[in-house]
Amino acid sequence: MKLVLERCGGVAGLRRPPLALDTATLPPADRERLHALVDAARLDALPAPDEDAPDQLGYTLSVTGDDGHARTFELALASAPPAVRAMISELRRLAR
Repeated sequence: MKLVLERCGGVAGLRRPPLALDTATLPPADRERLHALVDAARLDALPAPDEDAPDQLGYTLSVTGDDGHARTFELALASAPPAVRAMISELRRLAR
C-alpha cells in the first residue's frame, strides 16, 4: 500500500511537502500496524469536510492499494474520529 498525506487549510493556508510512504518498505510489525489503522479509520464512510469552514486544518490522503487501485480522501482534522487521528499520527511518525 502506498500512502501520500498532504496537509492543507489553516488560517494562512500554508502547504508543506506531502509525506509519502510505501508500506512495503516498512518492517513487518509497522506495516501491519499501519494497515490495521487504515482499516480502522473506515475512510470510505467518513463524511465530506465542511466547506463552510475554509480555514480548518485538514489533510488530503491518497491511498493506493497493492492492486493499484487509488483513492483520495479529504479529511477535516477538527471533526476526525479518533481512529483517523491515530492513523494520521502513525503515518506521520513512520514517514519521517
